[in-house]
Amino acid sequence: MKTLLPLFIPLILLALILVACSSNKSNLNTYLIPENYVGWVQIIYNQEGFDPIKQVNGKNIYTIPESGILKTSTPVEYGVSFDEFYYYDGQNRQQKIDVDQMIHGHHIGDGESVNSSGKIEGPTVQEFFVGTETELQNTPDPEYPVELMK
Repeated sequence: MKTLLPLFIPLILLALILVACSSNKSNLNTYLIPENYVGWVQIIYNQEGFDPIKQVNGKNIYTIPESGILKTSTPVEYGVSFDEFYYYDGQNRQQKIDVDQMIHGHHIGDGESVNSSGKIEGPTVQEFFVGTETELQNTPDPEYPVELMK
């Protein structure tokens, strides 16, 4: 029995990894970005009075406005994410964006304000840069939207 145990350890580890991965929700996200847009995109979640993110065929569709700031009433979804990025034009034609060349600094963070008890306040903001590495280096990091601070 002792000699078979080393054979079962990798199988047990694989099973644990598969169970852990299956517990996270997979998000299928499509980001539609205005044609020729260069700059930071900010998606601000949990905003009352704003439209929810559209869902089409099981995908979340984020249509980014010309300003680069999208406010949505949808709460943020955490988990494994499968993202696609497209430019769109005035006729709603889409052109796939090369993620490796044109999408940088993709992250999600909570509000920047901390109250006296140490609790983070403010909605979750997702950010990413659209443009080349050179354009990214010449563009300052975005500020957390001041109007969202409590």
